Amino acid sequence: MTADVLDEWTTRFIAQFALPTAQRLTLHNGRHNTDVLIDTTTGSFATLHKEDGRWIVRQEGPGMLWDAVEDQLNRWYAVGTPAAGSATIRVTPAGQSIHW
Repeated sequence: MTADVLDEWTTRFIAQFALPTAQRLTLHNGRHNTDVLIDTTTGSFATLHKEDGRWIVRQEGPGMLWDAVEDQLNRWYAVGTPAAGSATIRVTPAGQSIHW
């Protein structure tokens, strides 16, 4: 999976459930764009950029952010990418979950 999936609104919406306290930004440095995910609570981060036709991912901190995004999106893909409006979101003191 590539960072390009986060360019589409619905995919970003679904991915955000994996990282409720994370922010995404894109850095431009002349050579390539780098997508950055930063969890504002834990300090974990992931950076992704395309180099020589392949995606390079770097993750650090207590949570592997990009792994969490991929897991969330793979669950969504496995059920046929239903519309965001068909999701049921459950929020409890222990955390949140999304179901289709």
